[in-house]
Amino acid sequence: MIRVIIVDDELPALKMAESVLREFDDVLICGTFSDQDQLLECIPTVEVDLLLLDIKMPGMHGLELAERINEIRSDIFIVFVTAYDSYAIEAFETDALDYIMKPITEERMKKTLERYIKRCGDQKNNEKPRRIYVRSFGRFSVESEDGEKMNFRTVKAEELLAFLIHHQGNPVSKEKIMGELWYDRDADRAQSILYTTLYQLRKDLENFGLSNVVENSRREGGICRLLWSPDYWDCREYTDAYKQYKDGRLSIENVKRVVEIHQNGYLTDNGYVWTGEKRAELELNCSELLQSIVDAEVQKQRFEFALIYLKKWAEIFPFNESIYTKIIAIYLIMNNKEAAILHYQKIKKMFAKEVNLSIEINIDTLISNPYLAF
Repeated sequence: MIRVIIVDDELPALKMAESVLREFDDVLICGTFSDQDQLLECIPTVEVDLLLLDIKMPGMHGLELAERINEIRSDIFIVFVTAYDSYAIEAFETDALDYIMKPITEERMKKTLERYIKRCGDQKNNEKPRRIYVRSFGRFSVESEDGEKMNFRTVKAEELLAFLIHHQGNPVSKEKIMGELWYDRDADRAQSILYTTLYQLRKDLENFGLSNVVENSRREGGICRLLWSPDYWDCREYTDAYKQYKDGRLSIENVKRVVEIHQNGYLTDNGYVWTGEKRAELELNCSELLQSIVDAEVQKQRFEFALIYLKKWAEIFPFNESIYTKIIAIYLIMNNKEAAILHYQKIKKMFAKEVNLSIEINIDTLISNPYLAF
């Protein structure tokens, strides 16, 4: 579907262009404008591919207006429509797609649309596809296969992309986005910032070789969604592997690789407030994986490896007594009673200081039979 906007200060000309375009099944008219300021205000957020622009209008000249539009949205193709043929050279110097003389006919518009389709096809053929990797564990990053990292104009543009990837291509209401990313701003201010951030994100994505991948629609009260999926997303790999683990189709060595993907948690280094529920879910999954690794290593009597994964487990759940009980037990099994008692005393002090609680670990019982912890 080719999305088109028509701009002309004369109402009959607007109606004529609109009537001709409606004859094409693959064309969607996204708006008609006679006011240049209203158009410029709309351009950053509207979804449009092709803009039919009258050259000679009161106020800003069509050629100047086209330059302004290109500064804001370089992805929009411009077709000049005019009753005068004296601007053709200037029009094509602005890299316009086409130059149509009034009155517009269906036959002439068909040629313009064919030119648009060909230009889009040529651009795609000239593009060298490259794999894009997204990481959401630890710190959010977007990187190409050749090591180029995506740069963001603002931290909010980066957060908005992380938020849209988080929703995996599903539409998200603008109200929800504003509530999660700009919860500390009033509605009008949040909406203004959202539109600015959408524009900034689009430019960042275009500079990275990803054009027209963010949908910004007014339907259903206003929604946004990502029309692109990364070739690799560590969170997707993690969740897919966890499903395989639950189905009994993952070896312990592969379970260890999955735990390494998790690092220190989902978007932990970014501190986004909206990640809490997802982060907690993935941490619980990781807890299951770690327990299975520890149990397997203890069964094989590879206690030093069990200890490594127990300490990883304690980093995720720092106030889980069961984990520390197992750590103390492992020290005892390895005949390191001194380390076991020191760890017990350390945990006892930490619980008292951090959460004002006393631990219920019975060190004497563990000393007599450390295998009771497993």
